[in-house]
Amino acid sequence: RAETCGSIFTDFRRVRETGRQKIPFGIAQIGKAFRNEINPRNFVFRSREFEQAEMEFFCHPSASAEWFEHWRELRLRFHRDLGLGEHELRVIPHTTLAHYAKAAVDIEFLFPFGWQEIEGIHDRGSFDLTQHAEFSGKDMSVTIEETKERFPPAVIETSVGVDRTALALLCSAYAEEKLPDGETRTVLRLAPVVAPIKVAVLPL
Repeated sequence: RAETCGSIFTDFRRVRETGRQKIPFGIAQIGKAFRNEINPRNFVFRSREFEQAEMEFFCHPSASAEWFEHWRELRLRFHRDLGLGEHELRVIPHTTLAHYAKAAVDIEFLFPFGWQEIEGIHDRGSFDLTQHAEFSGKDMSVTIEETKERFPPAVIETSVGVDRTALALLCSAYAEEKLPDGETRTVLRLAPVVAPIKVAVLPL
Protein backbone atom coordinates (compact mmCIF):
# COMPACT_ATOMS: atom_id res chain seq x y z
CA ARG A 1 0.00 0.00 0.00
CA ALA A 2 1.03 3.61 -0.34
CA GLU A 3 2.49 5.11 2.83
CA THR A 4 -0.27 7.08 4.56
CA CYS A 5 2.41 9.39 5.98
CA GLY A 6 3.55 10.30 2.44
CA SER A 7 1.28 13.33 2.32
CA ILE A 8 2.91 14.73 5.45
CA PHE A 9 6.33 14.68 3.79
CA THR A 10 5.11 16.16 0.51
CA ASP A 11 3.27 18.92 2.42
CA PHE A 12 6.06 19.49 4.96
CA ARG A 13 7.34 22.68 3.38
CA ARG A 14 3.85 24.17 2.94
CA VAL A 15 2.82 23.37 6.51
CA ARG A 16 6.06 24.75 7.94
CA GLU A 17 5.83 28.01 6.00
CA THR A 18 2.11 28.70 6.38
CA GLY A 19 2.11 27.64 10.04
CA ARG A 20 5.35 29.56 10.68
CA GLN A 21 6.77 26.53 12.43
CA LYS A 22 10.35 26.18 13.60
CA ILE A 23 12.22 22.94 14.19
CA PRO A 24 11.35 20.92 16.22
CA PHE A 25 7.63 20.45 15.46
CA GLY A 26 5.28 17.65 14.46
CA ILE A 27 2.46 17.04 12.00
CA ALA A 28 -0.20 14.51 13.04
CA GLN A 29 -3.17 12.98 11.25
CA ILE A 30 -5.81 10.31 11.78
CA GLY A 31 -7.93 8.49 9.24
CA LYS A 32 -8.50 5.41 7.12
CA ALA A 33 -5.53 3.40 5.93
CA PHE A 34 -5.55 0.56 3.44
CA ARG A 35 -3.25 -2.31 2.62
CA ASN A 36 -3.24 -5.06 0.06
CA GLU A 37 -3.81 -8.02 2.36
CA ILE A 38 -4.01 -11.15 0.24
CA ASN A 39 -5.33 -13.22 3.14
CA PRO A 40 -7.06 -11.07 5.81
CA ARG A 41 -6.94 -12.82 9.17
CA ASN A 42 -6.43 -12.34 12.90
CA PHE A 43 -9.39 -9.99 13.31
CA VAL A 44 -8.18 -6.33 13.37
CA PHE A 45 -4.52 -7.32 13.00
CA ARG A 46 -4.58 -8.22 9.32
CA SER A 47 -7.40 -6.26 7.70
CA ARG A 48 -7.49 -4.42 4.39
CA GLU A 49 -9.03 -1.28 5.88
CA PHE A 50 -8.30 0.15 9.31
CA GLU A 51 -8.10 3.38 11.32
CA GLN A 52 -4.62 4.77 11.86
CA ALA A 53 -3.26 7.75 13.80
CA GLU A 54 0.28 8.89 13.15
CA MET A 55 2.69 11.74 13.69
CA GLU A 56 5.88 12.79 11.96
CA PHE A 57 8.05 14.86 14.31
CA PHE A 58 10.76 16.92 12.59
CA CYS A 59 13.95 17.72 14.48
CA HIS A 60 17.66 18.41 14.09
CA PRO A 61 19.51 15.22 13.02
CA SER A 62 21.88 15.52 16.00
CA ALA A 63 18.89 15.44 18.39
CA SER A 64 16.99 12.54 16.81
CA ALA A 65 18.13 9.92 19.36
CA GLU A 66 17.04 12.15 22.23
CA TRP A 67 13.65 12.84 20.64
CA PHE A 68 13.20 9.14 19.86
CA GLU A 69 13.52 8.30 23.56
CA HIS A 70 11.21 11.21 24.45
CA TRP A 71 8.43 9.97 22.16
CA ARG A 72 8.93 6.34 23.18
CA GLU A 73 8.28 7.25 26.82
CA LEU A 74 5.48 9.70 26.01
CA ARG A 75 3.60 7.21 23.83
CA LEU A 76 3.95 4.46 26.44
CA ARG A 77 2.55 6.85 29.05
CA PHE A 78 -0.35 7.65 26.69
CA HIS A 79 -1.46 4.00 26.68
CA ARG A 80 -1.09 3.77 30.45
CA ASP A 81 -3.19 6.92 30.85
CA LEU A 82 -5.94 5.23 28.82
CA GLY A 83 -6.10 2.60 31.56
CA LEU A 84 -3.90 -0.17 30.16
CA GLY A 85 -1.98 -1.82 33.02
CA GLU A 86 1.79 -1.91 33.47
CA HIS A 87 1.83 -5.72 33.16
CA GLU A 88 -0.23 -5.54 29.94
CA LEU A 89 2.26 -3.38 28.01
CA ARG A 90 5.80 -3.96 26.82
CA VAL A 91 8.26 -2.24 24.48
CA ILE A 92 10.04 -4.45 21.97
CA PRO A 93 13.04 -3.09 20.00
CA HIS A 94 13.30 -4.18 16.36
CA THR A 95 16.10 -6.68 15.80
CA THR A 96 16.29 -5.81 12.10
CA LEU A 97 15.77 -2.27 10.81
CA ALA A 98 14.53 -0.89 7.51
CA HIS A 99 17.36 0.47 5.37
CA TYR A 100 16.48 4.08 6.28
CA ALA A 101 15.80 3.57 10.01
CA LYS A 102 18.17 4.37 12.86
CA ALA A 103 15.98 2.88 15.60
CA ALA A 104 12.53 1.31 15.95
CA VAL A 105 10.39 -0.13 18.74
CA ASP A 106 6.91 -1.60 19.01
CA ILE A 107 4.54 -1.09 21.92
CA GLU A 108 2.72 -4.37 22.45
CA PHE A 109 -0.37 -5.24 24.51
CA LEU A 110 -1.09 -8.60 26.13
CA PHE A 111 -4.40 -9.61 24.55
CA PRO A 112 -6.21 -12.77 25.73
CA PHE A 113 -4.72 -14.45 22.63
CA GLY A 114 -1.15 -13.21 23.18
CA TRP A 115 1.10 -10.20 22.67
CA GLN A 116 0.28 -8.00 19.68
CA GLU A 117 1.59 -4.65 18.45
CA ILE A 118 -0.60 -1.59 18.95
CA GLU A 119 1.92 1.14 18.09
CA GLY A 120 5.28 1.60 16.39
CA ILE A 121 7.84 4.34 17.01
CA HIS A 122 10.63 4.88 14.48
CA ASP A 123 13.64 7.11 13.94
CA ARG A 124 13.47 7.50 10.16
CA GLY A 125 16.45 9.83 9.90
CA SER A 126 16.34 12.33 7.03
CA PHE A 127 15.49 9.67 4.44
CA ASP A 128 11.94 10.76 3.57
CA LEU A 129 12.61 14.46 3.01
CA THR A 130 15.87 13.90 1.11
CA GLN A 131 14.18 11.35 -1.16
CA HIS A 132 11.29 13.69 -1.85
CA ALA A 133 13.70 16.57 -2.54
CA GLU A 134 15.77 14.44 -4.90
CA PHE A 135 12.87 13.23 -7.05
CA SER A 136 10.67 16.35 -6.93
CA GLY A 137 13.42 18.95 -7.26
CA LYS A 138 11.99 20.84 -4.27
CA ASP A 139 14.40 21.71 -1.47
CA MET A 140 13.04 20.45 1.88
CA SER A 141 15.86 21.84 4.01
CA VAL A 142 15.34 24.26 6.90
CA THR A 143 17.60 27.02 8.18
CA ILE A 144 18.33 27.77 11.83
CA GLU A 145 18.16 31.57 12.00
CA GLU A 146 20.66 31.97 14.82
CA THR A 147 23.43 29.82 13.29
CA LYS A 148 22.44 29.93 9.59
CA GLU A 149 22.86 26.15 9.52
CA ARG A 150 20.83 24.53 6.73
CA PHE A 151 19.82 20.85 6.73
CA PRO A 152 17.00 18.40 5.93
CA PRO A 153 15.31 17.55 9.26
CA ALA A 154 15.33 14.08 10.78
CA VAL A 155 11.96 12.48 11.52
CA ILE A 156 10.63 10.57 14.52
CA GLU A 157 7.44 8.72 13.60
CA THR A 158 4.75 7.33 15.87
CA SER A 159 1.99 5.24 14.31
CA VAL A 160 -0.85 3.73 16.34
CA GLY A 161 -3.65 1.39 15.29
CA VAL A 162 -6.87 2.95 16.57
CA ASP A 163 -8.92 -0.26 16.13
CA ARG A 164 -6.28 -2.29 17.97
CA THR A 165 -6.15 0.23 20.80
CA ALA A 166 -9.95 0.15 21.16
CA LEU A 167 -9.81 -3.65 21.35
CA ALA A 168 -7.01 -3.46 23.94
CA LEU A 169 -9.14 -1.09 26.06
CA LEU A 170 -12.09 -3.49 25.98
CA CYS A 171 -9.90 -6.49 26.83
CA SER A 172 -8.19 -4.64 29.69
CA ALA A 173 -11.46 -3.32 31.13
CA TYR A 174 -13.33 -6.66 31.00
CA ALA A 175 -13.66 -8.25 34.44
CA GLU A 176 -15.66 -10.95 36.18
CA GLU A 177 -16.24 -10.47 39.90
CA LYS A 178 -17.83 -12.52 42.67
CA LEU A 179 -20.70 -10.93 44.56
CA PRO A 180 -21.33 -11.48 48.29
CA ASP A 181 -24.28 -13.77 47.48
CA GLY A 182 -22.01 -16.08 45.47
CA GLU A 183 -23.19 -14.89 42.05
CA THR A 184 -20.73 -13.80 39.36
CA ARG A 185 -21.20 -10.67 37.31
CA THR A 186 -19.39 -9.27 34.28
CA VAL A 187 -18.32 -5.63 34.43
CA LEU A 188 -16.46 -3.24 32.14
CA ARG A 189 -14.05 -1.08 34.16
CA LEU A 190 -13.06 1.65 31.73
CA ALA A 191 -10.73 4.37 32.93
CA PRO A 192 -12.57 7.68 33.54
CA VAL A 193 -10.67 9.32 30.68
CA VAL A 194 -12.42 7.04 28.15
CA ALA A 195 -15.62 6.13 30.05
CA PRO A 196 -18.97 7.05 28.48
CA ILE A 197 -20.71 10.19 29.73
CA LYS A 198 -23.47 9.16 32.12
CA VAL A 199 -25.28 12.49 32.42
CA ALA A 200 -25.24 15.59 30.22
CA VAL A 201 -26.92 18.89 31.15
CA LEU A 202 -27.56 20.88 27.98
CA PRO A 203 -29.07 24.36 27.54
CA LEU A 204 -32.38 24.62 25.70
